[in-house]
Amino acid sequence: METIKTRVEKSGTFRAEMSEIENIYVFISRTLSESEVDPGIENLFMLAVDEIFSNIVKYGFDGSGEGATADISIQIEDGAASLTFRDGGKPFDPLSANPPDVLLGLDEKPVGGLGVYIVKNSFDEVRYSREDDHNVFTLKKYLR
Repeated sequence: METIKTRVEKSGTFRAEMSEIENIYVFISRTLSESEVDPGIENLFMLAVDEIFSNIVKYGFDGSGEGATADISIQIEDGAASLTFRDGGKPFDPLSANPPDVLLGLDEKPVGGLGVYIVKNSFDEVRYSREDDHNVFTLKKYLR
């Protein structure tokens, strides 16, 4: 696949409610399709949205993010695609969480942690910061 050289940057603001996830999927799909990004990257972005956005809603806003929003942006530049989540929920650095024991059987595993682990290990770069009372979580995948 040829490296994409065009700079693309699109952002959207979404209500911090699970009912918004379909709108986020459409936003991502359209943006990546317009940029001719490989469908495998789109699948990774959808996986990340499913995990990270649901955590923002469930934990950042305790499932009741009435009036709360999350900003999601996509940037495609210099042979890489980035997905950034920004929310004003409770501070939470997913990179500081202990990795799950993937060798345990399903009936032995505690609930939680596996989704973030999968997301972290599916991207080439993962960054978290707390900026102006907002969580900022960026995932980057190199386009090969």
